[in-house]
Amino acid sequence: MRLALRYAGLYAVLMSMGLSVLYWASSRYVDEQISTGLQQRLGELIRIDKSQGRKTLINTLNAQQSIAGDYRQRFLLVAKNGRYIAGNLNGWPPGLNTDARVKNIWIADQLISKAVDADGYWPMIAQMLQDGSRLLLAQSLMQAEELQEVILNTIILILLGSVGLALTMGWFMGCSLLARIDNINIIANAITSGDLSQRVLLSGSNDEFDTLANHLNTMFKRIEQLLTGMRQVSDNVAHDLRRPLSRLHNRLEITMLEPRNTAEYQQVITETIEDVDELIRTLNALLEIAQVEAGSFRGEWKTVDLTAMLMQLGGLYQELAQAQRKHLIVNVDQDLKVMGNRHLLAQAISNLLDNAIKYSPVNGQINLTAKGLVIQVSDNGSGIPATEYERVMQRFVRLDNARSTPGNGLGLSLVKAVGELHDVTISLKDNQPGLIVQLLFKNN
Repeated sequence: MRLALRYAGLYAVLMSMGLSVLYWASSRYVDEQISTGLQQRLGELIRIDKSQGRKTLINTLNAQQSIAGDYRQRFLLVAKNGRYIAGNLNGWPPGLNTDARVKNIWIADQLISKAVDADGYWPMIAQMLQDGSRLLLAQSLMQAEELQEVILNTIILILLGSVGLALTMGWFMGCSLLARIDNINIIANAITSGDLSQRVLLSGSNDEFDTLANHLNTMFKRIEQLLTGMRQVSDNVAHDLRRPLSRLHNRLEITMLEPRNTAEYQQVITETIEDVDELIRTLNALLEIAQVEAGSFRGEWKTVDLTAMLMQLGGLYQELAQAQRKHLIVNVDQDLKVMGNRHLLAQAISNLLDNAIKYSPVNGQINLTAKGLVIQVSDNGSGIPATEYERVMQRFVRLDNARSTPGNGLGLSLVKAVGELHDVTISLKDNQPGLIVQLLFKNN
């Protein structure tokens, strides 16, 4: 890095000298152009006065003065005794001689009316005419200053860009290999310390370092999935099962406060069993999700007859839908097959159908379609806002419209985990009204 900075500093000095010369030369060129223009214009006006007379000269000056909004040039024609004849200057600037030489003269606001760029140094030239009257021309520097500012900003950008490029090239040439090795060491130390989210950065050059980094990242990801899955199960069980367990405890404690008849005890036991069953279902769902996300729940991985599975699920859920006065329409292509775990795929589709039926209104319509390797479950229920699509895939997330319905918020989480295991792209869309959930099998 020190070597790179040293060469970048030398390069910056050389570039600064060269660009300074360029800026000085451009400024000199602009000043010369302004001086030459004033001298030429003054010569033209004097020739008009000599050849065509004073009246033509005054008409020429007045015509120039009548140009609306043109305040870049100023002029003044005064008689021998100082009387104003024509022009758009209110007075003769102090210190200006009639020697036909361009000079930078300070011009005050009171000498100019309706000028947006007054009160500053103006290049001026003046000459005495044959009858003793004096003619003055002045040029605003506003355009020249704007041009010089553009040139200066461009030079600064070039200098900064050049120095930055030199520094970058020096850094990569001097430290790229050592930096990549250090990066692997740092990531390995961080993971050893417990930060499993760290990954080795790839350079994109597909060289031996990138090959090694890919293998290491695959290993790190696998380790993180295994540990994170188990950790999340523990965290979720501790956090989300506390309330039903507390409810169980309170119910049993209240029941024990005083003697009750047989029917009351049976009612308490029945409610307790229902709560325990719900706890078991939630716990099983959490364990299944964690195992799927960790890749350890593959079971029997083989060719799955997707057509037969979907038709079987469709028949089962058509009966459930009819019992709730809803309609399930099944439209599945023939001979659809994918590689995967049939139990997990059936569980994911069942969760989608269960949600679609649960949140559809009475006489609502649910569609289960499979075209090619795209499975789609749609309904005309309350739907999900587009802003919540990503969040509903997380564990225990339930939207406001689902609070009054039974469930634990794990259905879509399992669908997501199964999709990732089978390399399936899951997308949610608005059915206007309702929701469309689409599963796309990519590598089958």
